[in-house]
Amino acid sequence: MTLKIQSDALQASVQANFSASRQSGATGFQAALEKAKKPSAAQELDDYMRKSPAERMVDIILKSMGLTREDLASKSPEEQTSIMQKVNQILKQKMEEAAAKQGSGNTLL
Repeated sequence: MTLKIQSDALQASVQANFSASRQSGATGFQAALEKAKKPSAAQELDDYMRKSPAERMVDIILKSMGLTREDLASKSPEEQTSIMQKVNQILKQKMEEAAAKQGSGNTLL
């Protein structure tokens, strides 16, 4: 099996990539790095769906505090402990509220 490279198609692809990177101000390599850093929407959805409901709740609570898991990881161990204690307290409160709401719906007997 021989491989035939179509130079016209290759040249057109290179030119299109070069003109797009010139418009954005990034070099080809820099543009590729930026594109590689950003996960696609499908990848973000897949990552989200792989998380447990508890992990999703923690992410939501962290977001309400203006933090991400990456922000949390960059903090000192003492700060991480303090933040996670707050997250656990909020999570416990939310669970108690949900249980109370569910319990009040079953009072028809």
